[in-house]
Amino acid sequence: MKTAALMVCKGFLDRCPADMQSEMLALLPRKEQLDLGELPASAPLKSENFDWELIDKTHYSWIAPYLRTLTENEIRLFLGALSKPQQHGLEKALGLSNHLPELKPIAKRWLRKTLQDVVAQNQQLVPYAFLPDHPLNDLLDLAPSIFEKIVPYLGLHDLAFEMRQIIATAALKKLFSALPKREGEFLNTLLLHREPLTFKRLFLDKWDGSKEHLTKILEERGLHRLALALYGAHPHLIWYITRRLNMHLGTSLLKYNEKPTHARAEQILTEQIQKIVSFLTHEESP
Repeated sequence: MKTAALMVCKGFLDRCPADMQSEMLALLPRKEQLDLGELPASAPLKSENFDWELIDKTHYSWIAPYLRTLTENEIRLFLGALSKPQQHGLEKALGLSNHLPELKPIAKRWLRKTLQDVVAQNQQLVPYAFLPDHPLNDLLDLAPSIFEKIVPYLGLHDLAFEMRQIIATAALKKLFSALPKREGEFLNTLLLHREPLTFKRLFLDKWDGSKEHLTKILEERGLHRLALALYGAHPHLIWYITRRLNMHLGTSLLKYNEKPTHARAEQILTEQIQKIVSFLTHEESP
């Protein structure tokens, strides 16, 4: 069996009584029995995870290159099968107005399946419900409005560390004015505590003062932290997360695939991500 099939098999076996597991394993070839024994522990099997669909969790920028190869009428058909945020993003990226056809359920399912195959690139991916247990699996369930903020908010940890070296009040005010209000509020919470993980300097003296440049700096640092947090994760979890990011950030994430030098880096960064999610989730709560 291929890796994805083995993970699904292990997911079901792990939830069987011990005597049944032994009987079922005995039906498999010896090599596959050994391969199953080497796989990491499965995540708890949740019924709602079976409804998780890759196409719903894919950033529209990964879909745009394929749609650009189609006619305008074909593009509109595919857009009609996507979520509203994906439609809006693609309409802007492709220069289309919002006049989409009403699709029958069977047509929508076929179009979505086609786009999902395009995004997956014919890879045999471990289904979300059967990914190995990892504290960051839940990132795949977050609403896009929360998920898209994780990278820049992680970068604020680096900014907070460096801001402690800045004495000039005017320089500090300039930095806060370049941030969205909620990022500034989160940054204030970080300034109250010592940062346990530090990396190379940001060299804020070279910042040109623009919001765009500061965003780029924060995204680069946030990607570095996210990649380190995911270092020990299953490759397919990392792959899924890259598709949730826009294409530029998703491809950039992979270049930071390096082993953390700090012994507790993955744990510390995972906790930082969880605190960010909690902060952002509270922000969106009614």
